[in-house]
Amino acid sequence: MQMFMLGMISMGSAVAALLFLRFWRTSHERLFLWFAAAFLCEAVNRAVFAWQGAGDEAALPYLLARLVFFLLILGGIADKNLRKSAPP
Repeated sequence: MQMFMLGMISMGSAVAALLFLRFWRTSHERLFLWFAAAFLCEAVNRAVFAWQGAGDEAALPYLLARLVFFLLILGGIADKNLRKSAPP
């Protein structure tokens, strides 16, 4: 059952990444690109975790991948808020 749930989380993250890529393609807003990269990282992380047999979830490589996931989201938010907007 755990393998099934990991697969579903991986698939959901991949779908979210594709949706954010579509939003980025239509609006060219960099925040969507940051979010797409973050969700793609999470999808790969969960897929590799399921592929390895769902052993110890607190292992260092999986925790580092999640750290990258959250840092990408924070980087995207910081980029959005700190970027100078063009005058109208």
